[in-house]
Formats: sequence, C-alpha cells, structure tokens
Amino acid sequence: MRRSLLPAGLLAVLLTLSACDAVGLGGDGGSVVRQDVAAFPVQIDSLWGFIDVEGRLTVPPTFDFADEVYGDLSAVRVGTLWGYARPDGSIAVEPQFQVAGRFTGRLAPVRTTTDGWAFVDPTGATVGASGYDSAEPFSDGRAAVRSGILWGYVDENGTAVIEPQFAAAGPFVNGLAPVQTADGWQYIRQNGEIAFGGTFDEARPFSDVGLAPIREAGAEVWKYVDASGQIALNTTYETAAPFTEGYAAVRVGSRTAFIDREGAFLVGPELAEAGAFSEGLAAVRFNSRWTYIGREDGLIVTSPSFSAARPFRGGLAQVTLGSDDDARVGYVDMTGDYVWEPTN
Repeated sequence: MRRSLLPAGLLAVLLTLSACDAVGLGGDGGSVVRQDVAAFPVQIDSLWGFIDVEGRLTVPPTFDFADEVYGDLSAVRVGTLWGYARPDGSIAVEPQFQVAGRFTGRLAPVRTTTDGWAFVDPTGATVGASGYDSAEPFSDGRAAVRSGILWGYVDENGTAVIEPQFAAAGPFVNGLAPVQTADGWQYIRQNGEIAFGGTFDEARPFSDVGLAPIREAGAEVWKYVDASGQIALNTTYETAAPFTEGYAAVRVGSRTAFIDREGAFLVGPELAEAGAFSEGLAAVRFNSRWTYIGREDGLIVTSPSFSAARPFRGGLAQVTLGSDDDARVGYVDMTGDYVWEPTN
C-alpha cells in the first residue's frame, strides 16, 4: 500500500553518489527498462545459493559468497578465490582470482594472483593485456584501466584505445566520459578526443536524458551540461547525481530531493539519502531506515524498514535487515512484499 512522504524538515540528510551503483547509467530518454535476470543470490546459514523471481530456491547454498547475475554469470567466492557460476549453480570459471568483477559487457575485470588486473571472457580466458593496477567494468563498449597513477581505456577486444594519461576516469555513457586532466575535468569521446571541458572542478557521467552534473571552476554549486558542453539546467544544488529514468537525486541544503529534466521536484527535499531509479523505483532513506518510492508519483511503496536497500533488477530488489554479524538478506517485489524473507 502506498503512503505519502514524511513531512519535510524531519530528516537528516546525506546524498551519496557512486558511479557504479548509485547512478544507474544509461537508458533511452528516461524510459523504464525491465532487466532480464535469471537468478538472485541468497544467503542461508552463511552460504549462498540462488532463487528465481518467484522466490523459489533453485540452487542450494554452495558458495561462500555470490554476487548478482550479470551476463548470465555470477561472480562467486569459494574460500578466498573467485570464479563465476551460472544461474543453475554450475561452475563456468573455476575459482582462481583474487577479485572478480561483473560481466557488464562481453568481458569482466579480474585481479589475478600473479599478473595484476586483466579482462576475461565467459570461459575465463584472458583477453587483451594483463598487469593493470586497476580495472573497471565495461560501459558503452569501454572500460577504464589504470597503469601506475594514470587511467586510460580498453575496448571489448581488450585492446588499448586510449592510452593512460588521466588522473581519474569515469564511465562512458552515450559516447562521452568524464576524465580529470591537468587542465581540470573534461569530457572525451570514445577515440580519446576532447569533446569539451577544462573549466570544471568536478564532473560526473552522462545519463539517460543527455545531461551530466558538473561543478564549474571556483563554484560551490552543481549544474547540468548537455552533450555540447552548454549549461542546460542552471541549478544551485550542493551536489547532484546523474539522471536515471528521467529523474536525478540532488541535495538542497541539508536534504535530498528528486528533480526532473526541467528541474521540477518529483520529491521535495525531505529525504536523508537516495539511490537511483531502476525499473520505476528508487531506494530512499528516512532517518535510519530505507524503503522505495515510485517514479510515477514519488510516493512510498512500503514502510521504511530496511537497514539497506539495493536497486531493482528483474522485478526484485535485495534488501537487508540488521547489520554486521546479524545482517539478513532478502528480496522484495515491486509492491514491497517479500518474495524471500531475510536470512543469514
């Protein structure tokens, strides 16, 4: 049952931003896209297995940890080593890595026990060079890699297409990525050519409405630029996230709100913290508890009761009750009802 939002002024606020998890990059003009997810990891008696979208246990607890399924593979840990499992629990790549990233493209970043970071295909074979000091998942056909202190990019063949030269590098979205240069933050194209910038103290990725949040040199407020580098939304927020599904989380004073493409509020500044919209819902925090609000009306889907809440994927969202040794992981559907009661 949906409920109206709590009154503004009752909540302490912190807006957290993450290029990988909180911003939900990509999209097509703000539309809602339902992802196809084959299985969902659950924890039972300290081991992890998988359920289906109906909440039925399909893979008994087998792994010491299992990540979400991307590209029909889940990064799993057995002992101290990571590999990849299929949604039916069968091993696709034997555990052998120190760290295993997600298949957000045809390759996934891994940290090997001998050669640093590299990229592997779904069989576990290394593709392209290895020995990177860090590597990020793919976005828009490119992945950021670090050699020493400088970042560059590789393509989905593992080939270096932009040599390491940046102090920091964000993900590509719609053909543009924010990078930190000696002249400030700029945006580059997929061939490494500078598109615009150099007058930004901070810059974040583009998103599904063709805008990116930036902070101009010497300024303390955030605005949004379009793909030509022009100010398209002249705002005065203390911080701002990229848009997802047509809305962006912004901080107004000490509170967090959601705005649309024109800067109008979907939800006024009354949230303590907010994630990105995914499949029509966004995780938000009131005081110490999380819940979800709907994209169509900004109303609460269920009472704030979770200690943590992740974005929706495939019609379900992973939620947590408790913390530390008492943390219990479950799943809710888009009405806020449990399909898997939290377990640990």
